Amino acid sequence: MVDSIKHNVRQMAAPAPQDAKAASSRSAVASVGALPDAPKAAEDSQVSVKASVSALAQTPPINMEAVSRIKQAIADGKYPINLDLVSERLMESYIEMKG
Repeated sequence: MVDSIKHNVRQMAAPAPQDAKAASSRSAVASVGALPDAPKAAEDSQVSVKASVSALAQTPPINMEAVSRIKQAIADGKYPINLDLVSERLMESYIEMKG
């Protein structure tokens, strides 16, 4: 799910190839001063981006199925925990924080 959000954000941020061509042709026309609808188009684009962002914000980028499985495994005592690795990483964090 997180990958799909990143993919959607990239699509919103990067124009498609045909959009780039259209943007360059619009800029050529705009330099002449013949685009009276430019502010409306920019406003529509901003509304579209805001709508996409709010739609993404409504659903958390968390795989709730995986979270549920992990919670259940922890509750059942079947979730593997490597205590040596946990203590090693804690010590690394402590040393990094101190130094």
